[in-house]
Amino acid sequence: MSSTSLMSLGKQAAFAAYAQLQTTGNNIANASTPGYSRQTVQQAAAAGSSYSGAGYLGRGVTLSSVTRASNLFLTSQALAATAAASADGARNDKISQLEKVFAGGDAGLGGSATQIFNAYADLAAAPSDLSARQAVLGRLQDFASLAHSASAQVEVLQSNVNSDVGGAVDSVNALATQLAKLNLSIAAANPSGQTPNDLLDQRDLVIKKIGEQVEVHTLLGPDQTASVFVGSGQNLVQGSSAHALVAQPDAADPTHVAVGLRIAGQVTALSADAIGGGQIGGLLRFQQTDLADARSRVGQLVIGLATAVNQQQTLGLDLQGRAGTPLFAFAAPQAVPNAGNARDASGNFLAAPVITVVDASALKASDYRLQNDPANAGQYVVTRLSDGQPFQPVADGQVIDGFAIRIGANLPAAGDSFLLKPVSGSAGGLTALLQDPTGLAAANPVTAVASAGNTGSAVISALEISAAPAAGYAPLTLSFTDNNGSYQIVGAGNNPVGSGSFVAGQPIRHDGIELRLTGLPRTGDSIAITPTTYPAASNGNALRLDGMAARPLIDGQTVGDAYAAAIVDAGVRAQGAAAAATNSATVSTQADASLSGAVGVNLDEEAARLIQYQQAYQAAAKVLQTAQLLFDAIFSITQ
Repeated sequence: MSSTSLMSLGKQAAFAAYAQLQTTGNNIANASTPGYSRQTVQQAAAAGSSYSGAGYLGRGVTLSSVTRASNLFLTSQALAATAAASADGARNDKISQLEKVFAGGDAGLGGSATQIFNAYADLAAAPSDLSARQAVLGRLQDFASLAHSASAQVEVLQSNVNSDVGGAVDSVNALATQLAKLNLSIAAANPSGQTPNDLLDQRDLVIKKIGEQVEVHTLLGPDQTASVFVGSGQNLVQGSSAHALVAQPDAADPTHVAVGLRIAGQVTALSADAIGGGQIGGLLRFQQTDLADARSRVGQLVIGLATAVNQQQTLGLDLQGRAGTPLFAFAAPQAVPNAGNARDASGNFLAAPVITVVDASALKASDYRLQNDPANAGQYVVTRLSDGQPFQPVADGQVIDGFAIRIGANLPAAGDSFLLKPVSGSAGGLTALLQDPTGLAAANPVTAVASAGNTGSAVISALEISAAPAAGYAPLTLSFTDNNGSYQIVGAGNNPVGSGSFVAGQPIRHDGIELRLTGLPRTGDSIAITPTTYPAASNGNALRLDGMAARPLIDGQTVGDAYAAAIVDAGVRAQGAAAAATNSATVSTQADASLSGAVGVNLDEEAARLIQYQQAYQAAAKVLQTAQLLFDAIFSITQ
């Protein structure tokens, strides 16, 4: 072998070692660069070895490529874990704020309701005391203010969700455009036969950032360009083309935000379930479940208490002897048409169902969806959204969970749907109406007095009014006709208007009047029931309002128990969200660590390689030095 051949070998070895040193140095320099993947020089023996008679002699080394470390499985795992962690983190952040809506003690709606009942207890002790009456009005106003505050906090959270989703959508669209440009650059670099490592790193980093906002699935083409899909397979990026996500009002509820994908001018709606993870998925899930449930719970409590108080107030008499007027006003239930429902030529919806509360104590903390029943013409399917419970078939006018549905003259068209809101809009519109303390109806409209000549042990324990008689109140006499409790009720003109038999522990009922007795009546005993003459001396209705604290006003629960259940539910959600956020963040960190271990830079390893390649370079330099010495020796001989 000539000295020139030896010099060629040394030169190739030096170039190879230098390339390895340069690549190792680049790895060390980018050890902390986000998204950087470890690069490695791939080298091969030069082709075309020469025959020397004693065997084939090699022709040195060539550099085939500089490759980047990659692991598609670990990359996809890290991407999925990032989307899950981002979704759980976004939901946890919002739920931690939502929990504050359900304050404990006197600062919460439950404590405020208890203060109303306590104020009525004080009023019952002194029904003519104006200061006690003013205290009741103050507690009613406090409750309305707290209801407004709770509703406002919920709506602020809704506004924040709408804003955050819009911001996340803008971020995704900017990243999708950036990815499309990177795809174009990657495709342009591929004809060189070498992979553009830095561009591929940027590509993967952009995809990860998209995955922080919305769950994505990727597909790599032969030219290493990435197609990104969202939802149930809708294409966000393909090659150099990027489509746009759109944040828009929800078709079912315009106060909510929804997300769609615009392709060729057409927007395809993406449900929260289809979007899956990412910040957008977490925010939509929070809006759809946690926030909707909180809004409904607050509304259920407000409408349950306000309706009961209003009803009882109208059954009593104020200080002037007039029937009580309602104490609260609140927003009526709503039936919201879907934006895609059939309309007339003027753009107005053809069908307009109406819902009305029939029994406020039976209302559930939920919204509902109304649709045509495909199996029963002229009837409907109503789905309770809080738990997915369907009611089918439902006829016009039917009562469900305490509210009645009236379809109206124009029937819904095929495909129409309506969001029914029996309780969720009540809290924000709650208003305390009464300003004059004399208007509180503390008195019963009738008074019961036992005859002084009664011989039995029966004593009046309570007189309550459950409903006002259609014909108004008139004097009545309750007379017992035997020692077994048989009685007759006599009205004006000594005309019998009712009869029955007294049972201990059960009230005697007649036309909305409930009379409770203790002891046993005897034959000839009588009780006179007459319209109240001095309402300032009567406290029967105030006692009834005070007793509401123990009555099941909210879906089979007392107001205190219902609010306590709401606090517990909010706490459980907060704890669950925090645990989910912690767990998914840990999984994401572990997935990133696994990926980094496989494709990232290990400084200890790179330092060892640096020494190895330095020695290789020095050895190659020695080969060149030796070749030079041989050349000089041969040259001196030939002179």
